[in-house]
Amino acid sequence: MLQSFFSLLNGEQSERIVWTADITYWIAGRQQAGKADPRWNTEEGYLQLHGELGIMPYYYYEKFWAAEPRYEDGIIVNESKDGGRITRRFSTPAGELREESVHSPLSCSTGITKHFVESERDLDVLLEIVRHRRLVPANLDDWPDRRRLWQRYDGLPCIGLPRSPLPAWMVEWAGVQNGSYFLADCPEKCAELFRLMEEQEEPIIEAVCDLAPPLVHFPDNLSSDCMTRLYDDHLAGVHQRRIERLHAAGVKCAVHLDGTVKGLLPKLIDSGFDAIEALTPKPGGDLDPEEIRELAAGRSVILWGGVPGVMFAPPYTWRQMEAYVRRLIGCWAGRPFILGVADQVPPDGDIGFCRKLAELILSLT
Repeated sequence: MLQSFFSLLNGEQSERIVWTADITYWIAGRQQAGKADPRWNTEEGYLQLHGELGIMPYYYYEKFWAAEPRYEDGIIVNESKDGGRITRRFSTPAGELREESVHSPLSCSTGITKHFVESERDLDVLLEIVRHRRLVPANLDDWPDRRRLWQRYDGLPCIGLPRSPLPAWMVEWAGVQNGSYFLADCPEKCAELFRLMEEQEEPIIEAVCDLAPPLVHFPDNLSSDCMTRLYDDHLAGVHQRRIERLHAAGVKCAVHLDGTVKGLLPKLIDSGFDAIEALTPKPGGDLDPEEIRELAAGRSVILWGGVPGVMFAPPYTWRQMEAYVRRLIGCWAGRPFILGVADQVPPDGDIGFCRKLAELILSLT
């Protein structure tokens, strides 16, 4: 599948259907239940599991991020845990920011219950933190060696850039609701924050261009329902500037759109992405596979995803999953696409579906 993956990135016809799946959430569920195989904790054991399931290894978060933040003296970052509650603090001469999140054993997930930025005063503190922060390259020095390891398992280790400023603001600092209000109420301060964030990406973009991997990911966790009307003013330019630099170095670019699709898919295509990943159709998303294809008609962008993660779990059956994937492949045939789980196999999902899908894909090739 790896050779077909590269063929697609190069705009060529692939010999076979590429099948990817992010199984880290499912593994986390097995670990929480005390049923995980210890070898999955090693990178090679993780790769072996992909081989057993018949999926091309790509997703891996232990060494995913291409950047790490460094803060000047006077800014203290602290994290504490109390049962399932996690508190993160930034203590600075300008004030303190605090975030709280809670782990849910039922869903094996963690949700933020208090964001760092909830007032204009908090925004002022964040500006001071970012002014005294820099980003340094991470997880790139050993990437060539890791790539050779992954090639033995027919895979490619992913590289994640820093989140673009708008998604970073929404995901990491303020949340969608607070973040949207501040964009309206404090536009100049938000613009300065986004300018600083983009400026700090420069050494990361330069390092990735020097490395020149076949593909990098924009892990922006986009969803059309909350970012479509903000995209042109706050994100399109950043994406286009990044893509221009990376393309000049021979690096292809994928962006993570794992929410609703309709509003953002055309805009991301226009920005120049080579692939749009984790596309989630109904019943998990807002569009049918046919509608997604129509939005991308006449464009060479790779549609990546299409297999709803919700269908791995009850009440869905293998018969329903098989029928859905046959329909999806028939719909997207004739244009560039990578079959992938959208967005992840859930903890209560039937991981055996991955192997069955691999066998189904082989029978259709």
